[in-house]
Amino acid sequence: MRNVHSSAKRSTIARVADLQTHLTCNVEQYSQRIKMRDDVDAAREVEHFANFRAIKDARTAAATLEQLGYSVTVNRRFIARGTLRAAKLATVDVETADRMVSEVFAVVEAHHGAYDGWSAPLVQD
Repeated sequence: MRNVHSSAKRSTIARVADLQTHLTCNVEQYSQRIKMRDDVDAAREVEHFANFRAIKDARTAAATLEQLGYSVTVNRRFIARGTLRAAKLATVDVETADRMVSEVFAVVEAHHGAYDGWSAPLVQD
């Protein structure tokens, strides 16, 4: 017989590890942006991406993110799947990036999606 509690525990550990991976990438991206002379304290459109097995889940996540101030688009992928793009004006310093990634990641995970990272243009002096 399968132990449901240990399966749920592994699932939670996997989600935390996934989030931690994205947060670690924020530090790496910050370092790269500094090397490219990006003004990390300047606001610009920051885009977050996610994939969903069900378009309805993507749309529900989009509604939640819109309530949090994101501009969101959902596109159908294949017959039933969906992709989500959520954008917001923000700086790209580590603290802000961590806060936004944690926020979007939580919404995406709560709606059975997979967070796929973020991007933003460089802003140079």
